[in-house]
Amino acid sequence: MLTPKFEVQQDETCVTVKIFAPYAQITDAEISITEEVFTFYSSPYYLRLTFSGKLVDSELEEYSAKFDADAGAFIITCKKEIPGEHFTNLDLLTMLLAPQGATGVNRPSVEVIGVSFPGNDSEKDEEEDFDFTCEQTLPEENIVTMGYKYGFGNNSTGVFSVLQSELKDVVDISDPDNKSAPQRREERITQEMSLFDEDHYLADYFDVDMTQQFTEFIPEFYSITSDEVEFSEQDKQDMLELPRKEHLLDKGTKSMAFLGLADILYAWCYNHRITLGENNVESAWNVAKLSSTLSWLDSFTSLKDVAVSSIRRSLTFPLVRNWLLAQQVLKDTAHVLSLGRKKVLKCLFEIRRFFSASEPRYILNQLYINDYCVWLQKVKENKFISLGDSLRKVRVLKADVGLDLDDLETAAHLVLKEEEETLTPEQNINNIVTDMAGMTIIENGAVLGVSSDEALLHELPDNNTEQRDLVNLSDSDSSSSDSDSEEESDDTSDSSDSSDDSSDDSDGESSSDSSDLDSDDDTLSENDDN
Repeated sequence: MLTPKFEVQQDETCVTVKIFAPYAQITDAEISITEEVFTFYSSPYYLRLTFSGKLVDSELEEYSAKFDADAGAFIITCKKEIPGEHFTNLDLLTMLLAPQGATGVNRPSVEVIGVSFPGNDSEKDEEEDFDFTCEQTLPEENIVTMGYKYGFGNNSTGVFSVLQSELKDVVDISDPDNKSAPQRREERITQEMSLFDEDHYLADYFDVDMTQQFTEFIPEFYSITSDEVEFSEQDKQDMLELPRKEHLLDKGTKSMAFLGLADILYAWCYNHRITLGENNVESAWNVAKLSSTLSWLDSFTSLKDVAVSSIRRSLTFPLVRNWLLAQQVLKDTAHVLSLGRKKVLKCLFEIRRFFSASEPRYILNQLYINDYCVWLQKVKENKFISLGDSLRKVRVLKADVGLDLDDLETAAHLVLKEEEETLTPEQNINNIVTDMAGMTIIENGAVLGVSSDEALLHELPDNNTEQRDLVNLSDSDSSSSDSDSEEESDDTSDSSDSSDDSSDDSDGESSSDSSDLDSDDDTLSENDDN
């Protein structure tokens, strides 16, 4: 059976389900409505939805159904049992597909103490607020009974033992199945410190024009509210492809899952800003590389650790490495979280598409992204807002990332200052003359052809006598050379006068033409004599 594409809308009295089933047998379609459960069947399609409220049973025949031939869709309108009741999460299609209670969910044979199941009376753990700024400790792993685990909720192990050929293209860590979480973290930090390129960082630090376009870019999510976030058609299709499962996480694991979410969203926000909102072929690499969760299968114990790790990686690996940019991306991450569940899911769906189109990174979807997309649909809105507010309060200084950025920048400024001070006055003058050689001076609307030395004298202050003397010395040298060349030209002209006189008769026509051209000059000279 195929799960068809569908949409759900509601008004005060009805819920409308639009089911796209272009290959269905219209005459064989069956519809069943029992309280909150809606079922549709028409070979080869089967759809079962569970709503948060109750509908009028189909036996009462108070629903309506029609088929839109142009769209190839069934449109079924069902009446609400309680008019005016608001049905929640109609846009979270995976939640609608997952049945309520124990139906269709594989319960563990041993109940986990402290974990509540949907449908139970007590959901205190879900309502409890997390202190994301509080330092926690990772649980000790027993390699004999469990093996070293990773992935969403630390529920995977042994994955890379059978994927050695693809390991190097997915994660940075080697042999993760035989390394504990503390070992993975230690190796990650060591790699980040060793691969930091001081020259690359300083180049981006001084290239203000290049980084300014990224820091001043305003992403579109700053112009919308949480109520204005809508899923695209592709997002809805992605939801239908998600696995039908339920995640049983204790409080500590949930906290680590939220921290990992912030880490992944930071990588998405960096890519969104660095591509100016237009994703490219490097987007999958950007997200996977900047996220410690994805590239090192790491887990975090505090929100400060997430911020420090994300900023340090953004200064070590991507093309643009700038502190102001890294800080701005941190603000972007907090804002995305404040927009709530739908916006966070849209970001994860986009990441999921990146990895699906970038083999073998599809493994990261199976380890993290798919489970995040399923789990977050059942997380309450206030958890996202709380995480975003906590992230806004985190302050990361340059000293926190451990790359000696303050000392590095100070040393770079000292070197530049020393280079400027070591230049002699003549070198400074030459640099100024070179810069002004191609300048054009405009005075009273007229363009004046002024030599570079004259322009320099005009620009120099009166008290700068040393530099004026240097320029005057250059002028005297050039004037003396000009006078010598004039004397040589006079001698040459005297020697050629006789030959010019002898050729006057033979070139009568030419001389007459030239006399016409020179007549204006003769007139001017006579006027001068008068």
